[in-house]
Amino acid sequence: TVRKRAPMDTPEIPIAPMIDCVFLMLVYFMTTSSLDRSEADLGCPVGQAGLSTVDPIPAVDEQRLALSSAGIVLWNGSEFPLEGDPGSRTALVKRLEGFAETCRLAGSDPSLRIEPEGEARHQSLVILLDVVAHSGIKTLHFP
Repeated sequence: TVRKRAPMDTPEIPIAPMIDCVFLMLVYFMTTSSLDRSEADLGCPVGQAGLSTVDPIPAVDEQRLALSSAGIVLWNGSEFPLEGDPGSRTALVKRLEGFAETCRLAGSDPSLRIEPEGEARHQSLVILLDVVAHSGIKTLHFP
C-alpha cells in the first residue's frame, strides 16, 4: 500500500506588522534628523567700520550682463555699446573670451545671465547673442 503524505501548510509571514515598523522608523528618523544649512542660506557679512557689502562676489563661472534700453551692455561697471561702434563689440568679445578661458583654467564651464531691460530692443539682444556666440560661451540664462 502506498501512503499518501499529508498536505503541508505553507507558512504565512505576517507582513502588516513589518510595514508598520518600517513606517515608524521612517517617522522617527524624519523627526529626529536635521538638515545642514546650504551655502545659499548663509547671509552676506557686514564689512568693517559699518560698511555693508553692496554686491556679493559673483560666482566664478557665471557673470551677469545687463542690456539697457539704449543698447548698451553693462558688465561689472563697464559699458559696451552694441549698436554703431564695432570696436566696442570686439572689446566685449575679447573680454568674454578672457572670462571663458579663466573659467576653463579653473575647471568650470562659463555661463552668462543676460538680463535685458523691459524696453531693450530685440536687435540689441540679437547682436549680444551673436557676440556671445563668437566668444565660445555656450551656457546662457535669462531671468
